[in-house]
Amino acid sequence: MKKELDNHEDNGSWERVAPDAVPRGRRLVKLVWVYKRKRDGKLKSRLCVQGCTQVPGVDYDQTWCGTMRASTLRLLSAAAAQLNLHMRRWDFTAAYLQGKLLDGEVTYCYPPPGSETTHGDPYVCKVVKPVYGMAQAGRRWQRSIFPWFLEHGFHQSFADSCVFYKHGVTQDASGNSRAEVIMVGCYVDDLYVLSSHTDDQSLYASFTRDMTKRWNVEDEGEIADLLNVEITREGDHVVLRQRGYIDKMVSTYLASPPSKLVKVPCTERLPNIVLDAQLLKSEGKEVDPDLLAQYQSVVGALLYCSTHSRPDIAFAVGQLCRAMSCPTPELLAAALRVVEYLHCTRDLGLH
Repeated sequence: MKKELDNHEDNGSWERVAPDAVPRGRRLVKLVWVYKRKRDGKLKSRLCVQGCTQVPGVDYDQTWCGTMRASTLRLLSAAAAQLNLHMRRWDFTAAYLQGKLLDGEVTYCYPPPGSETTHGDPYVCKVVKPVYGMAQAGRRWQRSIFPWFLEHGFHQSFADSCVFYKHGVTQDASGNSRAEVIMVGCYVDDLYVLSSHTDDQSLYASFTRDMTKRWNVEDEGEIADLLNVEITREGDHVVLRQRGYIDKMVSTYLASPPSKLVKVPCTERLPNIVLDAQLLKSEGKEVDPDLLAQYQSVVGALLYCSTHSRPDIAFAVGQLCRAMSCPTPELLAAALRVVEYLHCTRDLGLH
């Protein structure tokens, strides 16, 4: 928590002002602590604005920002395999804090929980830079990092605005000319960087030098996972799997792993089960709220898996999605069957 507060202090995320300095009629927004355990086991604290209490048109205007699509992740991985590109992952430290708010765009917050009395007189935080949780924080970060890529000679993809690429001719250490390519897929504060060369004379080396001068960023090495997708190079192939994500689904939604092998994700009766559920909805039958919440959670998790690395469940998930507002116990059982199938085939992936 101290490290996170130091990040905000160094960044100048807010100014401490007296409570009577808050404009009349402005709502004070809460700051909340969020805790998590990272992939490497480290404990992390994140101080976030409770964005759901911000007022549209007062605390913020536009909020939309893009993220790299699942199809783009597959395409970049296919390009890495086809062109034998190096694959590395870079991560921005406290990325949102490195963005910039628009002129006059200010949010007023209560002090961070636990720090209300550490600065003498009562105070209010006048937030003047993006902070995690703010409705517009992602947009402000993206409006900071994307222009930087363009300023450094990258081209932005028309197919996915979160992808940037650059071609060039450089000379190696022996003075020989060579053609190079570097591609960068942006997912908020994570970069999937593909490059044909990585030596000191390469486009990659130039890119990383410029990036570390401007941003607080770290090289996480050869990419191993991104967006809950495991990325591995096996010979001439790049393989995408989601074993960890599947294990998490099993522990979340199943009382215990299946005791017998489930060979297919659904039975031939699934379309009829969906039609029966839709018929009950048309007749005005009410849905159990607990059943609805559980069903939507399971199918949403399956949809993420289907679109990223497991097209073999696409038909079953597509059918289940047709009854998102009117599930029945039989449909929930069909959704859990897909989870069981994934458990039995967790090592399958896209090559």
